[in-house]
Amino acid sequence: MTGHCHAPGCGAPSTRFGHYCTTHKARRRRHGHPAQIGITKRDLQGYLALVRERIRKNANSTVWATCEARWQALVGHAERHLQGYQQGQPGSRHALTAAGHVVKLGRDVPARTVVETVLAMYLMQDQQPRRFTSDDAFRAQLVRRVTRLTDANVGEWFNAATGRPQRAYREIAPGTATILAGWLAEALGLVGLQLAKLERDDAERQQHDHRSFHEAVAALA
Repeated sequence: MTGHCHAPGCGAPSTRFGHYCTTHKARRRRHGHPAQIGITKRDLQGYLALVRERIRKNANSTVWATCEARWQALVGHAERHLQGYQQGQPGSRHALTAAGHVVKLGRDVPARTVVETVLAMYLMQDQQPRRFTSDDAFRAQLVRRVTRLTDANVGEWFNAATGRPQRAYREIAPGTATILAGWLAEALGLVGLQLAKLERDDAERQQHDHRSFHEAVAALA
């Protein structure tokens, strides 16, 4: 006997072997949490602009080249992982799939684009924490935004109703997303956290300057 979906505000019957209805179960699998809304490319545009401006301000820093090198090292790790499996070495299905995604990205997408996307996601998490319902949801959205940088993860199907082919991204299993998010965090997460701190410091400085100006104006005799 089924109960009711545990997602807030949803009274639909839960699936036979779970706590959520079919809709929220699918959303949890796809987005990392039953209440998580997908982060779109448009949502991330402002944060990408902040990352690029920070790079411009620190154009002579070696950090950006190091970030790209760390990403390329991850691509190399993924390639070796896949080659080892092809040569008979054991490997988990999720790790192999995660490695496949990394190799596709390394082949199709400039390293700088991947780096900027990861850093922008960290900025968004810091500045809009309510957009992410849990850490798992953030990791899922991070992976979705990065893997969607390449069309290699797009499938096509024929829509009989419209008479046209439709494009849809292949969804990533939660286990695969967890592994891939861990790799991205290890390679680039520290820089993402530091950029988030710098943006917070700049915002606090601007607020302080704004208050000081108004206090000075109010003190005029």
